[in-house]
Amino acid sequence: MNPPGRRNENSPQASPIAESDAELVSSLCHELGNMMGALRLHAHLLDDEMGPKDLARTAVDLDDLSARSAALLSLVGPLLSADPRSSEVMPVVNLVSNMEGVLAGHGTRGTTLDFEVDRDVPSIRVDVGMFQRLIQSFLYLALESASRTGKVLMRAESRGDEVALLIEDDGPEGEDPAGFREQMRRGRPLLCSVAESILKKHGGRFSAERDGDRTRITLFLPAIRPLAR
Repeated sequence: MNPPGRRNENSPQASPIAESDAELVSSLCHELGNMMGALRLHAHLLDDEMGPKDLARTAVDLDDLSARSAALLSLVGPLLSADPRSSEVMPVVNLVSNMEGVLAGHGTRGTTLDFEVDRDVPSIRVDVGMFQRLIQSFLYLALESASRTGKVLMRAESRGDEVALLIEDDGPEGEDPAGFREQMRRGRPLLCSVAESILKKHGGRFSAERDGDRTRITLFLPAIRPLAR
């Protein structure tokens, strides 16, 4: 038996977590705390004297906040893992179809939400649940940025040895995610930093840019093609 406080030299040691990832987890938890506060506030606003329209609007806001919180929470695990790579291989067309199903109806609130997949886009190897939540989080923020009269597009493209997943919106020009590394870690700049870290661990890369009047987020992952027979 080992003396109290001493680690068994043969016991497995946890892989160290990068300091930058630890900071991202802290920022994510702060963001989640803000969302929990917003959820509590909306719950307090529920009142028996509310009209049907106000009640429906508050219920939708509660549903959105709950979904956004769950999506962000699922990103904490990959940041705490030194090697979160998965053996799951998923056709990109299925991934986009899943996102379209999850976000169905969000484009009817004054914002147009479209999904496109290039022909013959290959598969990707990724933790499917986590990656869908990451994209879902970006789509929620894009819808928020382009609220009421804007347009949001998710598009999958084949780029040689990579698959590119693009999320574009024509929200206000005042928000420029291209400089996310120098911005306060909250909202979209925080999610950009989280995505960059997670994609690196999956052998991918990340970019964010402002192109004219549109914000473009691009997630790149290695393409998985069928073996030639």
